[in-house]
Amino acid sequence: MLSEEQEHTYERAMDQALRFLAPRFLSSYELRQKMIRKGIPTKLIDQVEAKLIEYDYINDDRLAEQVANLYKRECKRGLFYIKNKMRLRGLEPGQHLDDYDERQAAFRVIERKYGLEEEPPVGQEKIISILRNRGFGMNSIRAVIDELYSWHKRGQRLEYKVP
Repeated sequence: MLSEEQEHTYERAMDQALRFLAPRFLSSYELRQKMIRKGIPTKLIDQVEAKLIEYDYINDDRLAEQVANLYKRECKRGLFYIKNKMRLRGLEPGQHLDDYDERQAAFRVIERKYGLEEEPPVGQEKIISILRNRGFGMNSIRAVIDELYSWHKRGQRLEYKVP
């Protein structure tokens, strides 16, 4: 049982946590870091976190799935970038990205930037740079370049199906 003074402190810590959660969902790690920066004692943070998990206000697995689905829908980034961003938020990518087609996403990035109607107006080095900066792996980049330039060498129009 908490004393009246401890209860008041617990109440304030809980209120602060709920204010942090109001604008967007946070992972346990993100909430913990924000509360530490506010000077809330670790013992109180543990209590508040346990209660928020019990209320299902914090659910790292659900949040990881939502973040992964957002990145998969956007098709703008590679797996390295996505996994890194998720880990920075304290989330484990796990199986949430198993069905992500990085190659298709890389094609989509190039299609948006240059179109695939004709040979790209830039060289392979520029395409590599663009895709690397968006976190795509070299295997996907190489596959995109090989397919893109092989289609143009055969004189065919590239019609890669993107969602």
